[in-house]
Amino acid sequence: MSAPQTVRTRRGAGYDDLAEVYERYAGAAARAVWRLGVGAELATLAPSSPRVLDLGAGTGIGTGVLTELVPGAEVTSLDRSAEMLARGGVPAERRIVADMADFTVDEPFDAVVSGFDSLNYLPPDRLADCLARVADALRPGGHLLFDYCSRRFLRTDADVGASETDLGDGLRLHRRRHAFEEPFSRSRTFLTLYRSDEPLWHQHHVHYTVDPFTLEELARGAGLETLLIRNLGDRQFTPGQATHLYVMRRVG
Repeated sequence: MSAPQTVRTRRGAGYDDLAEVYERYAGAAARAVWRLGVGAELATLAPSSPRVLDLGAGTGIGTGVLTELVPGAEVTSLDRSAEMLARGGVPAERRIVADMADFTVDEPFDAVVSGFDSLNYLPPDRLADCLARVADALRPGGHLLFDYCSRRFLRTDADVGASETDLGDGLRLHRRRHAFEEPFSRSRTFLTLYRSDEPLWHQHHVHYTVDPFTLEELARGAGLETLLIRNLGDRQFTPGQATHLYVMRRVG
């Protein structure tokens, strides 16, 4: 009789296992979102050669877009997964391994950014903590820019049931999303990586959504003022849009 199979299981937003295939799974989509939102907006706001902190940086996809769109940008990448940062080739001197809601920096930044729905992983209390940390990390007048998917997106657009992506090399990533949990304003996603028909690992992710009014109140409490909320693809704000771009500034 063969030995029982061991399949790694991770809860929450642990990305160490996903690091190996993240670029193939989400790289193109992530770059498109960065270019439409944070990257385009930062290019209009940033001073010459800005110091930028990227929260939830993963494999550094945002860093690549920002250095392309914002000449001279010096980007430091923060992520809780050291494996993601290493896989992306982020230089050691530009890495911070820490939680988005619990970090400190030695010197202030001109801008803090977060792309591809990274802040949607934080429930409201931890989002408030994150915004407070961001305010501490910014110079006076510095900016926070992030994209944030809407409740409509998590409730309907993203609820596609099961899907599967062929990643090549015999790898397949199976994605299954639970229905939106209305009382908690959150949805759950389950990912399983297969090699042929053998499961290698499971991951369980929870995505939260905070409405724009509540998000602005959390920001005010942290010492940030909201300058702009727009749809990802244009300069308008439409409540039912799938994803919005937020621009905030540190007060004082």
